[in-house]
Amino acid sequence: MDDNRLMSRLACALVVALALAGASCVSAQAKGEPGGPALAPPAPPPHTIIPVEIVEEPAAPPAATAPTPVIVRQPPRTAAPKPEKPVEKPAEKTDPAEKTDPAVTTLQAPAPPLLTTANVTEMEKTIRSRMARASRDLDRTDYRALNTERRAQYDTAKRFIQQADEALRVKNLVFAEQLADKAATLAAALAPK
Repeated sequence: MDDNRLMSRLACALVVALALAGASCVSAQAKGEPGGPALAPPAPPPHTIIPVEIVEEPAAPPAATAPTPVIVRQPPRTAAPKPEKPVEKPAEKTDPAEKTDPAVTTLQAPAPPLLTTANVTEMEKTIRSRMARASRDLDRTDYRALNTERRAQYDTAKRFIQQADEALRVKNLVFAEQLADKAATLAAALAPK
């Protein structure tokens, strides 16, 4: 019991000491008037304005000559029959001001497809075989058994096959080959083993 009394006295002494220390901090403020007059803000430094001259660049000289048109001609097909001579229309009277420059009309004509390989038919056969293999793989796949992600891959492979066929029709063989490869890869991943 003596220990409890001693502890309670120590606790009371500690509380009193903390109360006195807290009270002394609250009252420890500087008492006095602020010293000296208020300071005036300094004047801003003088601004230096540098005049800027805007120099206009001289206009580019007009092109002296128009670039020569590049005409790419497709080799004639041997199997296609040549048409008869076209029937000439009677010449219409036109003003000389309405005549157009022949170089301009050549540039406005659509360019024929650019063929990059020597053996086009072989490349077409290869692309068509890849497309057929992808179609066979997709036909073996049960669409209803696929989850959402694999259904999206199935639909993408179908679209790749359609786009490759369209690219073959316009003789864009490089794009058709890339699409057929992508379709074949996706279809092979979806096909049951």
